[in-house]
Amino acid sequence: MKKIVTLAIFCVFAAGILVSQEKDPTSILKDFTRSTKMDGVNFTFTLLNDKTVELMFAGDSKYSMKARANQATTFYVQGISDKNVTLSNTFVVEQDGQKFNCSMINIENFQGGNIAKGQRVKGLLQLDKKLNLARPFIIKSSQNQMEFKLTDSVIKEL
Repeated sequence: MKKIVTLAIFCVFAAGILVSQEKDPTSILKDFTRSTKMDGVNFTFTLLNDKTVELMFAGDSKYSMKARANQATTFYVQGISDKNVTLSNTFVVEQDGQKFNCSMINIENFQGGNIAKGQRVKGLLQLDKKLNLARPFIIKSSQNQMEFKLTDSVIKEL
């Protein structure tokens, strides 16, 4: 009987340690999200992977997003225009001198064209293949660019 009680206490203690070591959802999203102003829109790019998809999507969309992110490097893009702009919606990703083709999938105002001040923009930016996430890469629009580099500790968790 003492062994069972001891084992039960150990299991509760071990479970408590595992739970306390998990990152909070905000921290996880912060690890995989970068923001910048491009073409008059304040954009955030969140790298989709099993961790971020689990936090951002629910139901059937979660499983389709996981499948999409496992096929090729994919970003969930959202933004708000800070003025009336014409969004070109042309993005290029470069890593180690190599350019990657991107497909833009419109969710809300991400198809390009005129965007009024304060309007939301949402969509997916999907590359034609997987990037080496251990290496930094650049996301470029027609007027600006942003470096995306994951920390060593985040790379180890992938």
